[in-house]
Amino acid sequence: MPERFRALTRTGDLKRVIDGIRAAREAGFTRIKLNAVILKGRNDDEILDLVDFARNENVDISFIEEMPLGQVSEHDRAETFCSSDEVRSIIEAQHALLPTTETTLGPSRYYRMADSESRIGFISPHSHNFCEACNRVRVTAEGRLLLCLGNEHSVDLRSVIRRHPGDLERLKAAIVDAMRFKPERHHFTTDGDVQVVRFMNMTGG
Repeated sequence: MPERFRALTRTGDLKRVIDGIRAAREAGFTRIKLNAVILKGRNDDEILDLVDFARNENVDISFIEEMPLGQVSEHDRAETFCSSDEVRSIIEAQHALLPTTETTLGPSRYYRMADSESRIGFISPHSHNFCEACNRVRVTAEGRLLLCLGNEHSVDLRSVIRRHPGDLERLKAAIVDAMRFKPERHHFTTDGDVQVVRFMNMTGG
C-alpha cells in the first residue's frame, strides 16, 4: 500500500519506485534485485505479496534481517525482529523453495522456485552470520571507506585524493592497506544496544 510504503520509508512514493523498476527492466537491465526488510507487526503480512510482485515482474528479491544501525524510536527492535527462517517458513507455505549455489558475490543465500525465474534471497546478519565469507566494503558520500556495516572502522579516502590529486596508485594503495582493518565479524543484537550510531542512509548502497 502506498501509505504504508511512505510510512516505512518516511518519504517514499511507491508508484515512482514501481515505475522505476519497470523502466529499468524495459531498458534491458537483467537480474534486477529488490531488497526488503521485514518487521513483525509492520509489514510481515506482505511477505507473500512481495514474492508475488517479484514473480510477476520477473525480478529477484532478497529479504534482509533488520540491522541495528542508528537509534530508532518508532519501533522496538526486539519486538519487530523477524528472522530469515521465519520469512522463509511463510514463503514455503505457498512456494516450495529449492536451495541453489548461485551467488552475486554478496551475502545473500539464494533459493529458486520451480515455476518462476525469480530468485528468493535471504541476508541474515543475526541468525546466520556470514562475516567469514564477506568481501564487501562501501564508500560513503563523504568519501570514507567503510570496512563493515556493523563497525565504525573506516579510512578517509577523500583526504588521500585531496592531498594527492590524480595519483591513482596512491589511492589504490590506501584501499589495499585499509583491508587489514576489516573486522573479523560484527556483533549485532536485537535488545536495543546500538553498536553503530550511523543510519543506513548515511552509508549508501
